[in-house]
Amino acid sequence: MIYVAVVLLIINLVLLYFLLRDKININNHKNNLLIEQQLEKILDTMHQAILLFNDQSKLLFYNKDAAEVLSLDNKSIGLDAEAILKNDKIKHAIENKIDYSLFDINYKRDIYAVNVYSIKDRPKSGNQDVAIIVILKNVTETRVVEQTKKDFFAHASHELKSPLTAILGYSELVSLDMVEENDYKDIINRIYKQANHMSLLVDDMSTLSRLEAVPNDENKETVALKRVLEDTLETLDRFIVDKNIKVNYQTTDVKYEAVLLDMNKLFKNLIENAIKYSPKNSSIFINLYKNKLNEIVFTVKDNGIGIAPEHHQRIFERFYRIDKGRLEPGTGLGLAIVKHIMIKYHGKIEVESEINKGTTITVKFKWNWKLIYERINGFFSCLFIWKWKWCKHNFALVYLV
Repeated sequence: MIYVAVVLLIINLVLLYFLLRDKININNHKNNLLIEQQLEKILDTMHQAILLFNDQSKLLFYNKDAAEVLSLDNKSIGLDAEAILKNDKIKHAIENKIDYSLFDINYKRDIYAVNVYSIKDRPKSGNQDVAIIVILKNVTETRVVEQTKKDFFAHASHELKSPLTAILGYSELVSLDMVEENDYKDIINRIYKQANHMSLLVDDMSTLSRLEAVPNDENKETVALKRVLEDTLETLDRFIVDKNIKVNYQTTDVKYEAVLLDMNKLFKNLIENAIKYSPKNSSIFINLYKNKLNEIVFTVKDNGIGIAPEHHQRIFERFYRIDKGRLEPGTGLGLAIVKHIMIKYHGKIEVESEINKGTTITVKFKWNWKLIYERINGFFSCLFIWKWKWCKHNFALVYLV
């Protein structure tokens, strides 16, 4: 809606120019020139490529964005629209003088929304009258987001439909008294598992939605990451015991300014993924520390089935499964959540993996200088009141955090 309003504004500006120009004395060249200059400045601020053509489809005007997108210069004035805009859809709209056309085109690996507007009712005073307005807006990012949302809802509907169908099926069997008394407990357990899967899926979808919004007013706090890691391992203890996985971890007492729930999700999803794809009676290795670049580094290494190189980046897509024939337990959103957490905190993800040799996923956070600032500020504050012993301890914490 906003985009349509902007297009209409541009069209109205051009029409307003003609209206004002006709009302000005034709000999008043100074005023005429002033209006043209003001119009040009306004159109240059629109952040859209704008081109004006006459009845013969000759270029009369282009703004700054059009020059950048289409590589135009002063020599371009007077060229045919077809020579400038080498596209069949645009050519058709201009040649047929269609009142209004809106469509997408692919140009230089980007997607542009194109508006072609033909001015019918206008004063005719020669070849310098604008007859056609062409507006191009780069909508690549918007279209990618739209497609991602479509894919997400399609996948989410499919993922929700499977457990829901199972629950309805089992419930129908119970309601029709088609279940033996000895099988009731088994049926109830199956319904519970499917309902729990739906609950986890909805929870992960909600988490993704929250992360994509990235609100600036979220309440961040100083999070002790070592404690978060220990709590995560405690939460996953049953999963670890069931597969007899040996967890080897090394950690330092690092802190980070973050939303606690984000750090919980990050650690849980990466460790849970490592356990899931590891064989029974194997080991996983976890490391949490601050490197020489003041980055917080979290690494999870397993000896599982491994990932082929062509899948290394795609595993972070929503609902992406490497082997679609083998349905592993989970919502299919775990690593997508990891990716969005790293985007939120301006971090990066590294994947190292070989088939049948295991996988190592490393995430790195840019250091949050708020903690250091607080320590240094405290150090100079205490100097002022001559508490040197406390100051030495406080200043040392700058290096220990």
